[in-house]
Amino acid sequence: MKTRKIFAILLILTLVVSVIGCAPKEEQSTGTEEAPKAPEKQFVTIVTGSTGGTYYPVGTIFATLWSEKLGDQGVVASAQSSGGSVENLNMIKNGEAQLGIAVASLAHFAMTGTEGFEGNQIADIRLVTGLWPELSQIVVTKSSGVNTLADLKGRSINVGGAGSGTEYGTLKMLEVLTGMEPGDYRAEHLGYGEASSAMQNGQLDAMNAEAGIPTSAVSEIFAGKTAVKMIEFTEEDYQKLKAAAPQYGYFTVPAGLYTGLDTDTKVVGIKSALFTSTDVDEELIYNLTKEMYENYEDIKTSHMALETVTLENAVQGLPPVPLHPGAARYYQEKGIEIPAELMPK
Repeated sequence: MKTRKIFAILLILTLVVSVIGCAPKEEQSTGTEEAPKAPEKQFVTIVTGSTGGTYYPVGTIFATLWSEKLGDQGVVASAQSSGGSVENLNMIKNGEAQLGIAVASLAHFAMTGTEGFEGNQIADIRLVTGLWPELSQIVVTKSSGVNTLADLKGRSINVGGAGSGTEYGTLKMLEVLTGMEPGDYRAEHLGYGEASSAMQNGQLDAMNAEAGIPTSAVSEIFAGKTAVKMIEFTEEDYQKLKAAAPQYGYFTVPAGLYTGLDTDTKVVGIKSALFTSTDVDEELIYNLTKEMYENYEDIKTSHMALETVTLENAVQGLPPVPLHPGAARYYQEKGIEIPAELMPK
């Protein structure tokens, strides 16, 4: 009897072990699980202008914001200094940059292959957002005796970097308002910071800094030892220039903005904008546009030029360059009315 009991117990134990052995085994951690896959890097280059202007510092502000807010999506953004608007548009065309800041009217000329872009049409250029007005700040040394644009005949003036929007604007203004061609004055092609230093060293009579205000190079020259002043544009000047180049507006550089600028000074200017190409991904442009405006309160105090770069002004006062679909999608989501001529094509 005792033997039978032992046998029965052994049989039961065998069956229990068998059942346990047949039960599904939980997967054991090996300590080698794969980490979540990092998002693919998306390198975004925004081309700007000279370091002494407005494009470069604001481009750096945008790039820093995008890298911070979209880094978890793989976005690595950087700002690159350049010769300015024309070079920026060409770099976008050649795939050397995904974004660029430029005078808005020049992008329209590039898209249509006109006004200096004959034979170099950039049909795929697309608008992301309007930015600030670029004011033509023509600064002259007081010792030069220059009081008007006409007085620049035979004098040295920095017209802006070769291929820049400043060069285009300076030559256009001098031609329309004074009838002068480049041979009638000594044109230099320096960055704004270099031009400021050259004026302080007595190597230049004048410079045009076409940029959002305040402009660091203009602040530098006004704060320097060389006495300078800013040329004012009369209402007559403005109307004459506007008749030849309708993209120009009439603006005020306020007194006190620069050391020694004691009165409000009327100048002309053109709106700038941020551009991209049809080749750039729609989702990327959507996200860049969204982060720029949804973090506007955080960046607007970083530079005075950004004070006018609001969502409400994003598509106002611009020539007919179509929006990139990514930017247009964001504006439509926010209820911004897009002019028909700016709708994506």
